[in-house]
Amino acid sequence: MKKLSVVMLSMLLFVGGAFAAAKSNSEAAGKFGIGYSKATLNTGGNVNIDQVAGRFWFSDDLGIDVRFGFGTGDVNTRILVDANMIGNILIYKKLNVYWLAGINFGSYTLKDAGAHGDDVDCTVFGIHGGVGAEFFVLPCLSLLTEMGIRYISVNPDGGDNMGDFGIFADWLPQAGVRFYFN
Repeated sequence: MKKLSVVMLSMLLFVGGAFAAAKSNSEAAGKFGIGYSKATLNTGGNVNIDQVAGRFWFSDDLGIDVRFGFGTGDVNTRILVDANMIGNILIYKKLNVYWLAGINFGSYTLKDAGAHGDDVDCTVFGIHGGVGAEFFVLPCLSLLTEMGIRYISVNPDGGDNMGDFGIFADWLPQAGVRFYFN
């Protein structure tokens, strides 16, 4: 599955380079969008996180994306916050391809993961970088996906600190939707 992610990332970069000459004015400056994103952390348990997201473009080429999430699945995620700087690599008609770099932090509880079957509280800190693509279905509505590499440090209460370096978007790229206000 990781090979598929690497192939998809390579194709995205290749397509981005091929269309770089076709860059046009996206008029993104000053736009603010809110929406939904889905993220997955593979840190001792498969943590699926639904996130409320906000995106603001300072200029046509530079913006910020902030996400606040709650968890689902085999853990009870209490909080996860992501903050990303984003910058357009290319803008082609309704498609924006962008780079991203950011941090995330939060905490979650692994159910019945302790030595005596009790819950284990964990804190998370990570840094990441990658690429994303945002497609505008309507001038005010976009679908997006992101993938890249990250380092995550997990500190369980009463346990040893664990680190993981790898690809995010292990089998399915992180996905989201944004609704923009002008």
